[in-house]
Formats: sequence, C-alpha cells, structure tokens
Amino acid sequence: MRIVLNQERKEYVIIESVANEPSTNSPRARKDKFEKHMDDMLDVGCLVLATITLELQKQLECMVSYEMIIYIVT
Repeated sequence: MRIVLNQERKEYVIIESVANEPSTNSPRARKDKFEKHMDDMLDVGCLVLATITLELQKQLECMVSYEMIIYIVT
C-alpha cells in the first residue's frame, strides 16, 4: 500500500495528522492545503478499508486514515 500511496503522492496522509481547520480569514493557500489534505485523507481511508479484513473494517470505519494506520500498527 505504501508504494501506491507514494506513487499517488498521498503517503503524507498516513505520516502526519491533519492540521486544524483554518479560520475564515486564513490565507487561501492555507485553506486549499487543508482541503487537499482532507480529500487525500478520504482517498487513503477508502484504500485502507478496501485492503483489510471485514472485522478490521468494522472497527476502523469511523476513523480517518491517519488514525487507522496508528491503530493497525500499534
């Protein structure tokens, strides 16, 4: 899975947690970065869920991808 995430430039999603949502008066670049991270996190979360057992899927379906990886690894 790490190979696929690296190729898709989304590996950062499982390495770093998402920053707090920017305020309404934050710079546009910061808002765009946050939105991209959220979109990538959704993609990675779906990939993780698709590659694990049904039992684990049920346990992790309400988590974001970063939390899923932490849960699986620990």
